[in-house]
Amino acid sequence: MRRLIILFAIILCLGCSNNLFSQGNDDLNAPLLEKTETIDSVYTSKTTYRNPSIATLLSFAYPGIGQYYNGQKSKAEAFITWKIVSDALVAMAIIGSPHFYPDNDFHIGKHIYPIIFLASFTSAATCWIVGIVDANRNAKKINQFYGFTNPKDKKSKLSINPDIKIIPQPATQTYSPSFGLNLSLSF
Repeated sequence: MRRLIILFAIILCLGCSNNLFSQGNDDLNAPLLEKTETIDSVYTSKTTYRNPSIATLLSFAYPGIGQYYNGQKSKAEAFITWKIVSDALVAMAIIGSPHFYPDNDFHIGKHIYPIIFLASFTSAATCWIVGIVDANRNAKKINQFYGFTNPKDKKSKLSINPDIKIIPQPATQTYSPSFGLNLSLSF
């Protein structure tokens, strides 16, 4: 009776967690997924894998487009607005410069236009760089947080599952344990 109780306890321990030896859900090459990110930092309306390369290229084309691709509409609109305002200030600094209108009596001053130009040009360049980096990093964060995997990546999976059964023997009114091992390899 004592052996039967010990065997039953082992079966319960191994049977309850059937994935004890399974690697089907584990990605051995990726770092462990930590849920340290809040849902707000990776909020997206997309429900499929986001390719970081495409997000980066779209943001390189114009800041905010990569964020639209990632499904982050509010962030995309903020980047587009930032870029448009910066470009408008660059244009205003160039057009409003006293070099273009020497007879203009209504101008702020000769020295303020180069400062406006440099500040707005720096802002436009910063928007571009930050938009590119943000689109790439958020595509990776979204994929990691929601567990999306690249459908083009074919990874082999190895699964080893124990198979333990207790088979009743009606003739002798005893129980016989049956031990087995299921091995599954998929490509």
